[in-house]
Amino acid sequence: MFSSLFRFYKAVFALVFVFFCLPASAVKVIYDTDMGIDDWSALLVVANHPELELLGVASNGVGEGHCDANMKNIASLLSLSNTPNVPFACGNHYPLDGYFAFPAPWRKQADTLSGVPVPKTNRTPSPLTSAELIHTLLSEQSESVVLLTVGSLTNIAIWLEKYPEDKAKVSRLVMMGGGFDAPGNIIVPGFTDEHPNKKAEWNIYVDAVAADKVFASGLAIEVVGLDLTNQVKVTPAYAKRFKAEAKTDAAIFWDKVLDDNDWFIDSEEYYFWDVLAALIVAEPELCQGEMQSVFVENTPIETGDKWTDTTMPKVTESGQPRRHYDPATFGITRIGGDNPPVKICRETQPQRAFDALIEILNIENTQTTKRYYSPNNMSK
Repeated sequence: MFSSLFRFYKAVFALVFVFFCLPASAVKVIYDTDMGIDDWSALLVVANHPELELLGVASNGVGEGHCDANMKNIASLLSLSNTPNVPFACGNHYPLDGYFAFPAPWRKQADTLSGVPVPKTNRTPSPLTSAELIHTLLSEQSESVVLLTVGSLTNIAIWLEKYPEDKAKVSRLVMMGGGFDAPGNIIVPGFTDEHPNKKAEWNIYVDAVAADKVFASGLAIEVVGLDLTNQVKVTPAYAKRFKAEAKTDAAIFWDKVLDDNDWFIDSEEYYFWDVLAALIVAEPELCQGEMQSVFVENTPIETGDKWTDTTMPKVTESGQPRRHYDPATFGITRIGGDNPPVKICRETQPQRAFDALIEILNIENTQTTKRYYSPNNMSK
């Protein structure tokens, strides 16, 4: 009897919290993701943040994760959050053009969530494509919406081409991608040691044609590139602190991911990439920067080399012959040209970002009283 009353009053408290404690005008967000490792914590941030209203999740098979796995993993991670029931969809399996892809081991890690167990759900993806879902969600809103994109810009480029009238509904497009003064991140020891591209960033590199279209769109873009993310390095000390403070299912999941990737942290090459972009949606002051025009290198060549993924179809999903591009320059973001200016984030507040991730992932799940990571399966 007592336990039943306790659960009842806990549920009532959760409803009171939702209606009276959350901001009256939370920022509406559509999250566009390739479901790589850092996308998982970013998804939990936008789904848990009390000042954000997650409307839906768009994905594709162009980046690290494949569509089938992404659909299952998005549903599972949402079930750990305070926003479990938003729609989600997938888009293209391949880039708009070109033959470049993430290394296969990274894609396997993305598809398996680093081997960390997550709840199984009976939720199914929307029958819409990602571009159609973005359009539908925007059409339903009377207020402006922020697009947060942390993978390739394939979905956004397709949406812009199909629904250019939607741009008026978007107040900001916050993107993790690119870099200007910082070195690129294409070369990763043990995976891409001899790659000729020393300047590009992966999200832009896998579909630079799409990225160039987005930079030309006139949207109010905020570029969270390597110049900014390199200021927020994940260290063993931070991982230890996170473990000590992880209390909720969302936080415990992320702690398990950090445990599985301790080698990555020890390499001193792991940063707040996508999660920093997610935090900037809620706290714009974490992006201090300048307005500049940006274009993306994409020079066609006659034939590919060992860096091309020749398993891709020779015809693009728009019906055009798929072209080869110069891997040494493809995806490099350059300042200049005639595109409308965008905001390039240059300075942030690393300590605030570290603190915010812990705070947001530890917000109690008001949607369920049942814990997934109980003492019986904490060691999984």
